[in-house]
Amino acid sequence: MSPQHRRQVLSIAAALGGALLFIWAARRAGVSEILDGIRRVGWGLLPLFALAGLRFAARAEAWRLCAPEGRRLSPGQAFAAFLAGDAIGNVTPLGWLASEPTKVFLTRHHLATTESISYLALDNLLYILSTLTVIAAAGVVMLVTVPLSFAWQELGIVALAVLLIGTIAGGLVLRGGSGLSNLFPPAWRVRVKTLRASVFEFWSAHPLQLARVLAFDFAFHALAVVEAYLSLNWLLGSASPTLREAFLFEALNRVITVTFKFVPFRVGVDEASSGALAPLLGMDPAVGVSLAVVRKVRNLFWAGIGMGVIAVHHAREAPATDRRENASVRRT
Repeated sequence: MSPQHRRQVLSIAAALGGALLFIWAARRAGVSEILDGIRRVGWGLLPLFALAGLRFAARAEAWRLCAPEGRRLSPGQAFAAFLAGDAIGNVTPLGWLASEPTKVFLTRHHLATTESISYLALDNLLYILSTLTVIAAAGVVMLVTVPLSFAWQELGIVALAVLLIGTIAGGLVLRGGSGLSNLFPPAWRVRVKTLRASVFEFWSAHPLQLARVLAFDFAFHALAVVEAYLSLNWLLGSASPTLREAFLFEALNRVITVTFKFVPFRVGVDEASSGALAPLLGMDPAVGVSLAVVRKVRNLFWAGIGMGVIAVHHAREAPATDRRENASVRRT
């Protein structure tokens, strides 16, 4: 089977699995309750779309600031390329393997390919660091404030320990001199060495810039918590959510996004996980599933805009098909 056919099979399997999981989660939570929750959000989707746009703008700015001044994309170029890459990563099972090359392709007229790859690698490294921080903080909050069984508490502590050890090991690999890089295949060792050089060059030349990039990455997470809080406020009706609940739902969403990126739009996985978290926070499972569905509508909206960016870019770059037009272009 060719690689293209394998990708198609994986895409179909992920989509079917996600669809079945979505149906199971929806039936378990109650379809009528979910639809009622979405109706309660109503026009509230508009500010949620706006908040999502601000989040994407924050991530795009973090990426843009990873390049030295004088070689940066404009805010508009970075935002458009980020939207396009995120859309491709959502609609295909390839995730980052599709989204990052899309950003490089769309910015190739403004940045050299090697530079673009280097800046993206640095941006992704700092974003992963911010995401791990958010997930670890949510794990601590979960263990301290949510009544869990002893088995789940043990599992949570082990997960936090693994996360901490993995983060320390990653830091030692980037720092160099620990010998951990020798555990990687030769091709990966070259990539680690290149990334290490990029990090230290960026840190030594722009120490304050690193803080700015991380600030935009954490702003991305903070806006997501605000978005979850507003959504829960509408979905719960007379009850009021807390920032703790919004934070835990969003942290779970980060975990699901990272783990199940190969499932297009995380269909079913997001609904099932949010529906499972809701009872632990004293909410009806339908609230968690509805929250995931609302996020899905937001994702579809911005993915549509991202695909539009790709279509416009393709139309601009497409050669003229009319012979007379081609002739006039050659004469000019």
